[in-house]
Amino acid sequence: MARDNNVATTRRGFITTTGAGAAALAGCSALQPSSGEYPSQSITYIVPFSQGGGTDTYARKIMPQVSNEMDNGIAIENVPGAASLKGTSEILRAKPDGYTFGGFNPPSTPISYLVHQPEWDITNGMPVCTYARTPYGIFANPEHNIEGLKDLIERYQSGELTRFAGLGRGGIVNLAAIVMKNEYDLNYEQYVAYDGAGPAIKAAVSGEVPVVATTDTAAQSAVKSGDLEAVSILSSDGSSVFPEAQSPSDSGFSSIDYIGQLTRCMFLPPETPTDIRDTLAESVKSALQTDEVQTWSEETGNAVEYGSHERAKEALEDSINTIPDRVDMSKLRS
Repeated sequence: MARDNNVATTRRGFITTTGAGAAALAGCSALQPSSGEYPSQSITYIVPFSQGGGTDTYARKIMPQVSNEMDNGIAIENVPGAASLKGTSEILRAKPDGYTFGGFNPPSTPISYLVHQPEWDITNGMPVCTYARTPYGIFANPEHNIEGLKDLIERYQSGELTRFAGLGRGGIVNLAAIVMKNEYDLNYEQYVAYDGAGPAIKAAVSGEVPVVATTDTAAQSAVKSGDLEAVSILSSDGSSVFPEAQSPSDSGFSSIDYIGQLTRCMFLPPETPTDIRDTLAESVKSALQTDEVQTWSEETGNAVEYGSHERAKEALEDSINTIPDRVDMSKLRS
């Protein structure tokens, strides 16, 4: 995938800006649209996942600072369901006045879109910006004492482990599980789908399932508390949250980078005025550079990265155009 060449790193190095006109704007207020009237009422930010997951965690750290930058209230609304398509549909079908927007993450939601084939067109959404990249990983209940990806695969091959947990059927984690089953002989008998990272992680912590696949940010608290252990990070770029965890390629397996990492993006409904988009984008850019967000990023390892609306568009369209050429989507529709 092509990357923007114009990259600027701010004072702590935990946020980069990419795309056209990517100059650091720390301390600058967001520009108002030409009408000078937006925003004049509370804004709703839709998270198409349950509370407690990675997208929700980022929203609850970033949106208060966006609210401060805009001097306007922003309410976070969790709308889980249909492997993130329910909330995404609400974002795209909202009134295009700038008072409803939200975040979803290529290739995750685009995969759900390709599998379930809803009547609406996901590419009609207006990209606002990107704000982070997040890898997926495999995490296990410590009682099993799993030592890396090779050991995990051997446990499934022997029949010691039979259940593998992740997010909703037809989504990116389900796809990753199928890819690993085909490429790594990860022979689980049952894929257990949960409606969000929070419930899936709780199931692994309780012992309901032995292993869960989710983002590194979603699993961070459970690993820090000792309730889960990191088995593998599915992106060869690794994880800033779990820098010691090995990727499949580190463990001698083929890379699955094309589904191993999220690009976290924000979108508005189609036909929203571009000055409103630009106001939101500039506010997010400034919010990511605040001491509150950068300190959180530094302390947790949850790197934040600003990218232009062009970068968000590229991430979405690349997923829609590339995934079907790499994966037999019919296996997820059965």
